[in-house]
Amino acid sequence: MKKYLQVFSGGFSNLEVDINKLKEKLLKIMKIKKIDGIIIGWNENKELYKELKEFLRPYETKLYFWFPVFSELSYYKKFSKVLDCKEEGIENFSFQEGENFEFYCPNTIENIKNIKEIFNDKFSDYEIDGVFLDKIRYPAFSNGGKAVFSCFCPVCIEKMREKGIDVEKLKIYIEQSFEKLESNPLEIEKYKNFRYKFKNKEMNQYFQFKNDSIVEKINELIDFFKTKGLEVGLDTYASDISYLFGQDIIRLNQKADFIKPMYYRRTYAPAGIPFEIQTFKKMYNKEAGEFLLKIIGEEDLKDNIGKKQMTEEVKYLSKNLENIFLGIDFNRKENIALSNEEYIKEVFDILEEGDSKGIVLSWDLMSIPEEHLKIFLEKEDKCD
Repeated sequence: MKKYLQVFSGGFSNLEVDINKLKEKLLKIMKIKKIDGIIIGWNENKELYKELKEFLRPYETKLYFWFPVFSELSYYKKFSKVLDCKEEGIENFSFQEGENFEFYCPNTIENIKNIKEIFNDKFSDYEIDGVFLDKIRYPAFSNGGKAVFSCFCPVCIEKMREKGIDVEKLKIYIEQSFEKLESNPLEIEKYKNFRYKFKNKEMNQYFQFKNDSIVEKINELIDFFKTKGLEVGLDTYASDISYLFGQDIIRLNQKADFIKPMYYRRTYAPAGIPFEIQTFKKMYNKEAGEFLLKIIGEEDLKDNIGKKQMTEEVKYLSKNLENIFLGIDFNRKENIALSNEEYIKEVFDILEEGDSKGIVLSWDLMSIPEEHLKIFLEKEDKCD
């Protein structure tokens, strides 16, 4: 089983990791276990990566620069942000310094140009083996309000109409969904292979459009990075909800070198499964959240997916897709990441039973408790 470690070095301007402490922690791990890759970012610090690459070279461990795509990059350039179904801006969300969860329209050509220029200007000479692309999506439930129903900027409206979507009907349908008190306000008709089908024609076309847009632009960026000789990994939401935010994991898997679905079941922040489900309930109602879990296949309906459901999903991923490395919230952060030893042990049971091909200890090595690392070092061999 492939093994990757993830390190948050801080936002672009604020370095939060001490290189000596990082190397000390890595050494404790790497003298016992083979680590295939280190994902670190996104602080702009060329010397940090140079020194880390030198440290990793004897271990033949690859180094990936963690690079946000449709968020965070306004630190460098002005981007066109997504607009909601009222053609208004959405709220930013932040739970740590250096990360604001604003989102840019993937269909705006200038935005894609900016992403490429920022990488060329700031990071193209870093000593790295690859890039790890984060924020490759539209806003999720966690952005609040109606943010998940974006983007309705002029560019996207024109492209939707070209695809045969009746935008005015779609807007009306979205607004009316918030007036429904039923358990299935979005009229989800079917869920299969991590994709959703909706009863309403416009809604079905809309979510297809979102996923088409992300796949198209991420494939373009993958080509861009690969021409530079870099491998490309992708960060996605857990496979069972990623489609709702534009991340068709099956199609994204066709071109990426690896994908890390964030199976964060103890995280109460964006990408955390319980956090997203709870926010969806606030958008609509308790019954709507329970319906969403039920259609996925979960039986417990307590704001999360349990061991049985995750195991089934891991089995499917392992059997049908290449290079899926499960992102697990190993770190502990007060009021945000609430993993414990029991949870970490359960994860390894799931990975073993599901025949997982890889794991990423997420999302910040420096805040992973020693007792969690001990479990990783002692139990992980069963999954090899």
